[in-house]
Amino acid sequence: MSRDGTRATRTEVEAGVIPPTKLGPARHAQLTEEQREFYFWILRRFATHGGPSSRELRAAAERFDVDPEHALATLSREDLVHRRADGEIAVAYPFSGRPTAHRVRFRGDHEVDAMCAIDALGVAPMFGEPIEIESRDPVSVEKIRARVAPDGAAECSTESAVVVAGALRSEGDDDRCGCCPVLNFFASAATAERWLADHPQVHGNVISMREAAAAGRAVFGDVLADS
Repeated sequence: MSRDGTRATRTEVEAGVIPPTKLGPARHAQLTEEQREFYFWILRRFATHGGPSSRELRAAAERFDVDPEHALATLSREDLVHRRADGEIAVAYPFSGRPTAHRVRFRGDHEVDAMCAIDALGVAPMFGEPIEIESRDPVSVEKIRARVAPDGAAECSTESAVVVAGALRSEGDDDRCGCCPVLNFFASAATAERWLADHPQVHGNVISMREAAAAGRAVFGDVLADS
């Protein structure tokens, strides 16, 4: 198993196309203290028991003295938590309320889905505990497993594994959107490059597991630091 470091450099963060507003505490800088505590509760709920139901969200909002609809609208505006049409949580980055290709396992065997490869790698440093990740190469369908330490250091079962970092382009312009479907693990740079060639609508780069782990830690590592 290969072992990768996690110290994020400017180049590594840029490789993942990550703006400063998405790094650590900056993610929730626009929230009130009460909204922030509500947001932290949602994240911890995913990490321990899975996504909360709409009923549980309303009850938790009352405990934190926030209006549930206003608070959830604010979390959506800040691109932190998004709901489905039925009111249930679809996304609470780094977690997904729907099944994805990136399964995260905590100690005690609790499992949850991550939105993308970098999000999955950011879970361990976010909560300060080890996790295991299971994913698949979208081209070869080879299974890829990784162990991530509390400090974000990652060990991958596939020596040549890489990650594609980038985004879908909007039709007719150069704006980037829809990052998560693009940020996948690949068994090798060859399959990653093949996938990029087959998806011209994607603006992306192949980055190493070390860079991906560094990006995950940079984005999520200090999110809960003030809690």
